[in-house]
Amino acid sequence: MTRIAYFASDLSEAATIRRVRVLRMGGADVRLLGFRRTPHPICEVDGVAAIDLGQTYDGKLAGRPIQIAQVARKNWHDVIAGSDVVFGRNLEMATLADMARIRSGVRCRLAYECLDIHAAFLGSGFKAKVLQQWERKLLQRCSALITSSQSYVDNYFSKLGVALPKIVLAENKRVLANGTRQPVIGERQPPWRIGWFGGLRCIESFGTLLNLAEQLPKHVIVHLRGRIQNNAVQAMIEQHLPRPNMRYDGPYTEADLPTLYNGVDLTWAVEYFGKGGNSDWCLANRIYEGGYYNSPLIAQAGTATGDWLEAHGSGVVLRDPPNEIARFLLGLTPETYDTLAHRAAHVPTDDLVWTEAGCRDFVCRLAA
Repeated sequence: MTRIAYFASDLSEAATIRRVRVLRMGGADVRLLGFRRTPHPICEVDGVAAIDLGQTYDGKLAGRPIQIAQVARKNWHDVIAGSDVVFGRNLEMATLADMARIRSGVRCRLAYECLDIHAAFLGSGFKAKVLQQWERKLLQRCSALITSSQSYVDNYFSKLGVALPKIVLAENKRVLANGTRQPVIGERQPPWRIGWFGGLRCIESFGTLLNLAEQLPKHVIVHLRGRIQNNAVQAMIEQHLPRPNMRYDGPYTEADLPTLYNGVDLTWAVEYFGKGGNSDWCLANRIYEGGYYNSPLIAQAGTATGDWLEAHGSGVVLRDPPNEIARFLLGLTPETYDTLAHRAAHVPTDDLVWTEAGCRDFVCRLAA
């Protein structure tokens, strides 16, 4: 059995739960440790005991190296002894994983998991150069780079000017014991219900959806759920919501997903936060969650999400969503919608959900 020590950046994050499940379904013996965003300690994640390293905060990147330096002095030998692979989610946690194996003297492989590219890493400024140099040195020590989108490799990592380790693509698919999907539900008709779910950080998306709700009060209902990751979005919600056809109902858990996606007709998957960088390159959870529940996605052309949908013959891909979405919805008929829903339903389930074979392959590629 492959033994893997996973250094998580946020024990409370859905991505941590997903990764732990993939590793366990792949047959790995998982040791888990990491920081958390919640105020209360976390002692286990999805049945796996966790070593809680303390609390960190969204957006406060400057303080994290200090916290890493503080916990780096820990006696790591008992924690990672016997591990075949150690890997960390994001640059600082992968660095901590590397320091842990060095300090403990444990001979094991190092992997770096990067599921998004922070804006601080982009550009030619001093801060970006420092972070990129840090990243280059780490990559030279790694046996694998885990990433959720090939666009990250093509548009960012391949341009760092360093030989890359083995690339392990791990899309943000759902991890389910039973991957059986439901059929398309009944006939849908206006008012069209649009769901914007997940990490809510894009102020441009909020403005577009608010304008849409104001322009088409009898034709559109907008439903927001998820974790607010931008103070500007929080301020806009407090200023403008609720309104009769647009509301925000707070965070949600995985158990809420069937109710969320079955309760809307279309899923908003347009993202401008980090435009020209991460938002253009990412394949977000919405693709796989909305797709699993046969909810057609709305995305922007020229992005990784738009390309994914076009490759799968699914969704609504617009070149200029803010200026095209109202016209699209006004022209959407129940018959046209039915076609969209059935196209979403025909996306192979294996492209939306981690299979046991896929999980085993993932673990094998890390350990090989």
